[in-house]
Amino acid sequence: MKSRWFLALAVLLAALVPAAGAQTGPQMARSVVSSDNYVSLQPVPRGRVFEVAVVANIQPAYHINAHKVLEEYLIPTEIEAKSPVGFHLLSTEYPAGELRQFSFSKRKLAVYTGRVVLRLRFLAERNAPLGTRELPLTLRYQACNNTMCLPPVEVPVSVNVTIAKAGSPARRVHPEIFKTGNRNSRRR
Repeated sequence: MKSRWFLALAVLLAALVPAAGAQTGPQMARSVVSSDNYVSLQPVPRGRVFEVAVVANIQPAYHINAHKVLEEYLIPTEIEAKSPVGFHLLSTEYPAGELRQFSFSKRKLAVYTGRVVLRLRFLAERNAPLGTRELPLTLRYQACNNTMCLPPVEVPVSVNVTIAKAGSPARRVHPEIFKTGNRNSRRR
């Protein structure tokens, strides 16, 4: 009788505890979005404006809320810069969300799916330290599918920027990301 009780307890515990390696809560939410990060100039001379792009790649079957949400209860997607000495954040640009209908909402919601580019404009000030520097960013989002939302998360993102002396030549890099005139996004 005792062995049956232990067997029943073991089965119950196995059902309640996720399998090793299974993702839950925030860990799973962090895995829904990956990012690729780019800088518009190489190197960035002191005194020049440059852009940083965080390309968020959202797993199929999921979406994240757009930056401009249409319902108060929704958590907007945001990218925050912690500008180190010598860098000044000038603006942040978010694309407009795609309007989609979900079973849990009476109204269409503005969301991002697939791939979304978040852009930040910085000034490398005259006192920016020379050499390669890290710009720490934080990506905040809440990932959802058609039936449930995962917990909101803050994901650290970093971008390396190479700073050169003022007046140094700089070349534009990643034109596929930093297209001139491709400004259908909203500035904040």
